[in-house]
Amino acid sequence: MSEETFNFDGMRVLVAEDEFLVSMLLEEMLEDLGCAVVGPYATLTAALDGARNEAYDVAVIDLNLAGEKADPIIAEVSSRAIPLAIASGGYDAATGLRPTVLLDKPYSSAQLEQAMQALHAARA
Repeated sequence: MSEETFNFDGMRVLVAEDEFLVSMLLEEMLEDLGCAVVGPYATLTAALDGARNEAYDVAVIDLNLAGEKADPIIAEVSSRAIPLAIASGGYDAATGLRPTVLLDKPYSSAQLEQAMQALHAARA
């Protein structure tokens, strides 16, 4: 990957992440890429409400939010045909969830940028 960073021109990213420091870092990395963060949401209830009621282009969702599976959020985002990345250290393909991108934790800013490029391309 080149040293130059792709600018996503305000692409709205729904973020569901319950770990405060990870959430802060993710938000900062997304903003550095030129994205606008929707959320971040730390609980299943708040994230599901955001997924249903906010305008966003793509989503980055932690698979486990404060001990609750994020499946309802993923289902909502998927039902709207919005590209999504599942960010998790414990993704299990047997769940039947099919994200556009799997973002293994811990991930670097370069890995996040690659994931965002894939999500951006999936929007077209």
